[in-house]
Amino acid sequence: MSMDIEKKNISETIETKMSKRLITIAKMLGSNGFKPRTVADVGCDHGYISIYLVQKDIASYAIAMDVRKGPLSGAEANIQRLGLESRITTRLSDGLKELKKGEAEGLVIAGMGGKLMIRLLEEGNPLSLGIRQAVLQPQSEIAEFRQYLRDKNFQILEEKIVFEDGKYYFPMKVSFFPVEQGNSLLPKSEPSILQLVTERFTGEFSISADEAHDICNRFGEYNIFNKDPLLKNFCEHGKKVMMPILDNLKDSGHNKRFTEVKKEYDELEKVLQYLE
Repeated sequence: MSMDIEKKNISETIETKMSKRLITIAKMLGSNGFKPRTVADVGCDHGYISIYLVQKDIASYAIAMDVRKGPLSGAEANIQRLGLESRITTRLSDGLKELKKGEAEGLVIAGMGGKLMIRLLEEGNPLSLGIRQAVLQPQSEIAEFRQYLRDKNFQILEEKIVFEDGKYYFPMKVSFFPVEQGNSLLPKSEPSILQLVTERFTGEFSISADEAHDICNRFGEYNIFNKDPLLKNFCEHGKKVMMPILDNLKDSGHNKRFTEVKKEYDELEKVLQYLE
């Protein structure tokens, strides 16, 4: 077997090992015409995203970074087997700590808890490093993570929902600059997607702007605006899970917890009405 055929077979094997979530994340980074020269792949695990990005020419180079030596060794082995050493380098790093200013324009952080990702972004400061855009996919604390992005004046450009192995994932494309020409899905003179969704919720459901923002933080304004079919499935599943919880809490004397769960349940219903 020739070296080129062997590399092709290895490449195809790696792509088949990649989950739908990882492929979606990699493709999202190259959306809206963004083509970074170098991408920092934080928490790279076995290096699959880095390999996909350079093989599909989404990025010219990648820096595969992980805080653990084991996964980094696996990434190095995959990179070497494909002969991609000139396009992907590996680096032991806690988040972005070992990334130098100007080394990367793109960033991927996925599969970590939202609070951990907030810590990595705070300590790493991607804006000062010269990183322009990222795909970020928190596994938990998603509403808190979205609010963190807003508080930092980072711009959410795009969102997706991925359903895989019985779980829902919410990757988002983010610009670390307030507005980047050509990346907004609406012209600058038009209201943002967040504004449009907020206005509809406040107008149709007689709720405050703060309550509408809470809904956008929880579900993602782009997912709501685009009426992602998976969002309907997510909300319907959420209602089924929460109904017995509400029934148990109703007369339990735990009034505070009942109020919290009822608010979450009502938000699900409002989103489902929006999606009709």
